[in-house]
Amino acid sequence: MSQETRDKLLKAATQLFAEKGFSGARVDEIAARAKANKAMIYYHFGAKEELYQAVLLRLFAPVIDAVDHVEAEVQEPREQLSAFYRRLAQLFSREPALPAIMTREALEGGRHMAPQTAQVLTRIVGFVASAVETGAVSGRLRRVHPLTLHLSMIGPLLLFFVGEALRNRVLAAAAPEMAPLDTAAFLEFLDHLLGRGLAPANDGAATPAAPARQETV
Repeated sequence: MSQETRDKLLKAATQLFAEKGFSGARVDEIAARAKANKAMIYYHFGAKEELYQAVLLRLFAPVIDAVDHVEAEVQEPREQLSAFYRRLAQLFSREPALPAIMTREALEGGRHMAPQTAQVLTRIVGFVASAVETGAVSGRLRRVHPLTLHLSMIGPLLLFFVGEALRNRVLAAAAPEMAPLDTAAFLEFLDHLLGRGLAPANDGAATPAAPARQETV
């Protein structure tokens, strides 16, 4: 029962932190949504801050798993990057709280993110840097700053997933004849931009390397 209560608290906290941010989500509201006594939050997590870090670590764990999987299973740097961002899109689709909380943290300068939790982001940037450097050394990729590449990919992905409701509402009112964005087509286009951006400088007009096998989101 204790583990079940902890899991319910984590689930409720994840939902409320995504909806209202760290400052807006109240402890008593989290407990009420979890149908648990507020004292259970302090018993399992110690305080609201520790509960938030537990939520972040739970959300980020599959992202690190994606990095580990891609590094182990995919050899070519261009395909590593393509596979990682497609897996990240899958995670965003399955867990809407992940892009929502990531966006809130970006807007608030990460001030609610503990150093231990922030190291997860360092792992991602390290992976991107390694893939770019390996590809650049072999002459198959253009050397770019890893953060330039990561921000160029993560920005559109976050906006695509957190902005879906707004996008659909605006389109319905302003351009009802326009078809809604198709997720697979959006990811294919983003992957094409990735390939063009990483094309070697002496071959910038060439067709980019074939993207990794597409995965359904």
